[in-house]
Amino acid sequence: MSKKEDQPAKGMKLESKYNPTLLRECIKNNNSASEIMEKLGITHKQTLKQYVLKLMSDDRNFYEVKGMYVKSSTRPKVNKNNEIKLYLKNLGLEELQLVEGDEFTVMVENGSIVLTKIEH
Repeated sequence: MSKKEDQPAKGMKLESKYNPTLLRECIKNNNSASEIMEKLGITHKQTLKQYVLKLMSDDRNFYEVKGMYVKSSTRPKVNKNNEIKLYLKNLGLEELQLVEGDEFTVMVENGSIVLTKIEH
């Protein structure tokens, strides 16, 4: 299928997944942002932020969602190419004295990825 076939016809709007009742229930149950996104079937945190703002406006109440404003740069994720990119400045690893060309061994221990700098 081409991309044009996947898109709605001109003038048609996509249906919103905004469900104030379910969103309010998730927030009151203290669900995290990722849990709420999964329950509502949304994929972007920005969409969740818009939904929470709309709910706050509708209810005239403040709601706080765990993990909604966590910077993703400090929490690396696997991308669609199955890669993890680490931005050292964002992780606060300045004390390691890393320079271009440094090499690391990679091991998995108890579900954790361990990088060990190879000393030359």
